[in-house]
Amino acid sequence: KNVSLNRPSLVSAYSLGKAQRIIQNVDHSIGPIYTHGAIENTNQVLRSSGINIKETTLIADQAKRDLNKGLIICPPSAVDSAWSKKFKNPSVAMASGWMATRGNRRRRNADVGFVLSDHADWNDLNKAIKLTEAKKVFVTHGYSDLYSKWLNHIGIESQTVETAFEGESPETQAVV
Repeated sequence: KNVSLNRPSLVSAYSLGKAQRIIQNVDHSIGPIYTHGAIENTNQVLRSSGINIKETTLIADQAKRDLNKGLIICPPSAVDSAWSKKFKNPSVAMASGWMATRGNRRRRNADVGFVLSDHADWNDLNKAIKLTEAKKVFVTHGYSDLYSKWLNHIGIESQTVETAFEGESPETQAVV
């Protein structure tokens, strides 16, 4: 649709993980997949480590003529930056777990929101621990104290580990 409207399609996704999931799963017949420098640098490191990442093109001055015919992937921090201002009337999409929360797409001024999360829910966490047969679990993220208490209650030794990571919130997600 955006091609017929002559609008660039810009998708916001974290530079490590979500961006590569989009790159690997998007239909590449739509046209070139362009990337912001932070994402392309990450892709190059992954490729040099032997990880197969489908073809992408770093956005450069000579590529600007084709930007309406493909997909542009950038980190969330680039969406409202000077970098994104060079694209004329882009259609902006956000790929984030936060898109499952009502109102976040609108608050981020995105045209489209795709729910894409790397976080496990309660059932998935418990299933992973059961499948790995872990005897001891260190909890570092989310409701750490509660989850550690639950694991100890069901007979799995657990403790929380304090980290410098403060977590994500809808307020900080677009600035990271």
